[in-house]
Amino acid sequence: METRRLKNIAILILLLLNAFLLLLLGYQYLQAEEAARDTREQLSVLFASQELELSAQADLSQSPLSPLVLSRHQEGEAAMAESLLGGPVTAASQGGGIVTYTGEAGSIQFRSGGGFDGGELTRDVEDAAVFVREFCQDYGYKDVDIQLTGGDGAVTAQQYVAGVPIAGCGLTLTFQDGMLTAVSGAHISLEGAATEESEPLNCVTALVRFLDYRRAAGVVCSRVEDISCVYQLQSSPSSLRLVPLWRIDTDTYAYYVDCASGSVVRA
Repeated sequence: METRRLKNIAILILLLLNAFLLLLLGYQYLQAEEAARDTREQLSVLFASQELELSAQADLSQSPLSPLVLSRHQEGEAAMAESLLGGPVTAASQGGGIVTYTGEAGSIQFRSGGGFDGGELTRDVEDAAVFVREFCQDYGYKDVDIQLTGGDGAVTAQQYVAGVPIAGCGLTLTFQDGMLTAVSGAHISLEGAATEESEPLNCVTALVRFLDYRRAAGVVCSRVEDISCVYQLQSSPSSLRLVPLWRIDTDTYAYYVDCASGSVVRA
């Protein structure tokens, strides 16, 4: 009897403790929501004082991305070259970080900074639009813009990693008479990527930096439509990195705010 009574007391204590924790979490959530509303209101007032509107769809709770240090993967380069050239390729180092991949349809050069290009190609494709969509899906390119008429024209696209667009990692494919004749762009892999420690600007600070830039540079816009964190490819002879940027879309142009320095440039 006594044992059952003690068990009931223990269960009651656990239930009360769980209820207290739920109330505490709920209170913290409400506090965070209230702080977020206050921040948006204050930022909207600041924008309005400079005749600029902040869209309600702009998510101010977003966290910035972390910088990434990348490694070069020539296996991936060779696979991409084979997909573009339509068959096996041979690799030859040209020095200076340049590797040329050659197949029956021509040659494509890949550089240590992620860039690649090839001209005077003779890759026959049965359906250029289908080829483009399959290639872009295989290698992480989105925002595909197909401008083809009767087998002639060009296609552009943007690489994404983990759902994030990478500025500086575009793709251009040129077709003539249903034949792939030229390629150019950049591509990176996250295999072996390492995160760098940093203290990046938060979303709200980035918007304030843009506001200061708009006033100083005389930028003409009346509304900030959206803000999102993206990556930009940066390369040097000794390193390959993805650096985070805040992309601010206005009713005229888009702008990048560097998460490290706070500098602002037009996209």
